[in-house]
Amino acid sequence: MTQEKNEAQAARRAMLRAGWGLGLGWGLAACGGGGSSEAPAGPTVHSLEADAARIGEPVSVTAVFSGGAGRVEPDIGAVQSGVPFSLPPVIAPRQYTLVVEAQGRPSARRALDVQPVYRDRYVALDDATPRQYHAAATTSDGRVLIIGGSRGLSAPSEAIERYEPATRRFTRIASMYTGRTLHTATPLAEGRVLVVGGTVGLSNGGFAELIDERRGSVEAAGWPVRPRIRHAAVALADGRVLVVGGVQSDSVELWDPATRRFRLVAARMANVREFPTATRLADGRVLIVGGDHEGPTQRLAEVFDPQTETFTPVASPLNEQRRAMHEAHALPDGRVLVVGGELRGATDLEPLDTVLVYSPATQALTLHGRLDRPRSLVRSLLLPDGRLRLFGGQTATEIAARTASVYEPATGTAAALAALPAGRAWQTVSALPEGRVLIVGGDNESGGAVPGALLYE
Repeated sequence: MTQEKNEAQAARRAMLRAGWGLGLGWGLAACGGGGSSEAPAGPTVHSLEADAARIGEPVSVTAVFSGGAGRVEPDIGAVQSGVPFSLPPVIAPRQYTLVVEAQGRPSARRALDVQPVYRDRYVALDDATPRQYHAAATTSDGRVLIIGGSRGLSAPSEAIERYEPATRRFTRIASMYTGRTLHTATPLAEGRVLVVGGTVGLSNGGFAELIDERRGSVEAAGWPVRPRIRHAAVALADGRVLVVGGVQSDSVELWDPATRRFRLVAARMANVREFPTATRLADGRVLIVGGDHEGPTQRLAEVFDPQTETFTPVASPLNEQRRAMHEAHALPDGRVLVVGGELRGATDLEPLDTVLVYSPATQALTLHGRLDRPRSLVRSLLLPDGRLRLFGGQTATEIAARTASVYEPATGTAAALAALPAGRAWQTVSALPEGRVLIVGGDNESGGAVPGALLYE
């Protein structure tokens, strides 16, 4: 018994020693002695902040994070915590994502939505050339060709200039065979521009011309079947060009790039169309709207099918049949906006503030809100932020308007923009790759040429 008792006590003492050692170990861990068993913190994003995003300007961003290496997607790459970095200029809303990673740990992410806005101001370019009744064509690399027009001389200009957004300068790159005013310049898919019609400087200069935007070379491109001035032109999906209407013309013709010849279409439009618009639809057909005309037949719009070479009438509001000097813009969803313009009355012209929308689903034009004021000879651009911006033109009180406005297609509402430094009508407006707008030339209040050019930003 004594031996058994001694063995039991020894076992108890051993158990107590083991338990005491375990308890002592717990006590040290709780007090922090002997090193911590907690794992280091994983990837964490503490903040991601950006300065206001302005059209055409880089955006400064600062990311604060810990527990791993950071990078920004897309296109930016590695970034350091607390060290500002720049996003390239954006022209439309865009989302970036900060990703923080460490091996063996879940990554941390945070999104940054960049919403660029315009400063709503104009910057005068270092250029004093007067230009009227010219044409502008945006090239495939985002530069702008300024073609012909009146340059304050006794005859139409044959000059072809190229505007470089990087240097903000105009450079003469070539000359047309003849000077032209009120002509059309249609960009083609292969990097060339087709120039058709207008008032020409040579008595035998009624042929079309083809400008190579890269080399600056000019070639003859065939003779339109009918003389064309105050017409419209649009590139078709198959590379041909449709030329529409003009002075006393209810005809259209097709230019073929393979043969460089024009062919008159047998079918005729419902009426003469002087200064119409022609907009290519998503299915390849062309919506033709408005244009001055006289006579009993009145149809605001029709659709031309290049495959069948036929016209289909488009239903429209009855009081809109003689709209001219307007503009039309294809929306991303396939609809077409028709904005501004004028109605020709018995004794005068009535500027319009109505906006119409054409729906391919209904094949009809319906009212879609109003501009901030009636505006004819409107010059406008549908910019990447989805809004339409309109500059100058003519209003009920301005022969050459200083006013400008923005129209929101989603809501059918409009608001004023900053006024132009001087009134302009017949000017051209062109979208630049960085989101700014190039405004060139036009008429002033007395009908003279406005010198120089502006950037809207």
